[in-house]
Amino acid sequence: MGQYDIALRHIALRCGGELAQGLRFSFPVESVSWVETQLTALERKIDRVLELRGGGERRLVQLEFIVAPGKDLAIRMFEYAVLLVLSLRAAADPGRGDEALPPVESVAVLLSGRAAPWPLEGQFRTNWPESTRFCGQRFRIEAVYQRKVAELMARPGVFWLVFTPLAVDVTEDSIRQVVEELRRREPRDEQRAELYAVMQVLAELAPWGHTWSKEIRMRVQELDEQSILASETLREVFEQGRRQGIEAMLRGVLTRRLRRELSAAEQAAVANRASSLDDPQAAAAVFELDTEALLAWLLGPDAE
Repeated sequence: MGQYDIALRHIALRCGGELAQGLRFSFPVESVSWVETQLTALERKIDRVLELRGGGERRLVQLEFIVAPGKDLAIRMFEYAVLLVLSLRAAADPGRGDEALPPVESVAVLLSGRAAPWPLEGQFRTNWPESTRFCGQRFRIEAVYQRKVAELMARPGVFWLVFTPLAVDVTEDSIRQVVEELRRREPRDEQRAELYAVMQVLAELAPWGHTWSKEIRMRVQELDEQSILASETLREVFEQGRRQGIEAMLRGVLTRRLRRELSAAEQAAVANRASSLDDPQAAAAVFELDTEALLAWLLGPDAE
């Protein structure tokens, strides 16, 4: 999951209460905290475990951020839940038996995937299908990329706003609205800058075919320059986004003109050239140079 996982874990740590409120649990939540359970099995890690307390009870939420859910989504969620319960059991007081294990609710937050609507609940059944009783695991599905911008904005706090670039109905106007709403809900420049950076990272997923990265940069630069000045991290993310945009454009043009995929060496050469260009220089090269000249300019004198 890479950069998406890192970005979301960071923001989720700060916004655990808002995350829980947005999921609308029926459990009366009085306090929210995070449980460290970085278990590794088959090179996989449980993302985050949220601890809810209320009415004298303790309950846990197993939270998984999933970029590309496949046919194995149900068994993956089941596997993670089993790992979590086993880790809780290993750390529990053996004298208390099952009483020491808090109940666990599993939630899969889907960031992209199929166009067909997801159900609100998934399940992995372990007993025979003709049985009248169910044995296995049921889990909640929160397909944020299939939500509308208004749905995400209606949730409390700032956490769920970072997913708006993935929304099914996002537009340039709604990006502006979200940036304005983030300014209203989060008055601290540095914290607001972190939220913009996460939006910028998530926008790269483009589940509906448009990244919205450029629009996010433009709106933040237009409406909230102070947050960029306050955050070295955000300045780096915005600069990286610009470079990646030029690189992707040049790589795409060259691939189409050559009618083949670029080699690893060619991709590295394009990336190196893109790092030194601004938008007008890149555009001029694409429109003014023929294929042979463009290839030589991008890849150097050794280009074939």
